[in-house]
Amino acid sequence: MKPLFELICVCVVSVGVTYADGATLLTFDDLSPSSDHIIIPNGYGSLQWNNFSVLNGLNRPSNEGYWTGTVSPSNVAFNSFGDPAFIRSSSSFDLNSAYLTAAFADGMRIQVQGFVGTTLAYDNTYTVNTNAPTLINFNYLGVDLVRFISSPSSQFVADNLMVTIPEPTTFGLLSMGTVLGALGALRKNVNRRDRA
Repeated sequence: MKPLFELICVCVVSVGVTYADGATLLTFDDLSPSSDHIIIPNGYGSLQWNNFSVLNGLNRPSNEGYWTGTVSPSNVAFNSFGDPAFIRSSSSFDLNSAYLTAAFADGMRIQVQGFVGTTLAYDNTYTVNTNAPTLINFNYLGVDLVRFISSPSSQFVADNLMVTIPEPTTFGLLSMGTVLGALGALRKNVNRRDRA
C-alpha cells in the first residue's frame, strides 16, 4: 500500500518548479517525447498550448539550435513547422521570461505579442541565433494569450519558460485541502496496517 500512497502524492504535485513569488519554471523535461517529438498537451503548466511541440534537444546535431538552445537537460519546446504558436489561459497570467534560440536560421526575428482579451497589450520583436540561447525578460503582465511569430518562417527553440499563474481560487484551495486530507487519512491507514 505504501507505493500507492507515494504514487498519489506524485500525482498531486504540479508541473515545473514553483517559486515563493508564485512564478513557475517550465523546463519541459517532465514531458516524454517518443522517438522524435510530441505535442505539448493542453494543461501543461496550467496553460493551453497551440502549435508547440517538445523534443530532446541533446539528441539533435550540435550545430542546431535545438542542441545549443537546451538550457535544462534535456527537452526543449519549439514551434511546429515554423508556424506561429501561442499559449493561453482562461484567466490572466504573466509571461516573465524564457530562453529563445533559432533552430536553423541565424538572425531570426521572433515577434511576441501579448493580449488581454482582444486588446494587443504587448508587441515586441527579439533577434536570436543558432549558436546560443538568449534570455528574454518579457514581463508581459496580466495577459491571457501570447503569440509567437518567427521570421523567416522557421522553428525557434524555447526552454526554461517562466510564468506566473494567479493564486488558486477559494474553491481550488478547498479542493486541494480535501485531497490532502484524504491523503493524510490514507497514510494513517497504511501506517496502522504496517504496524499490525
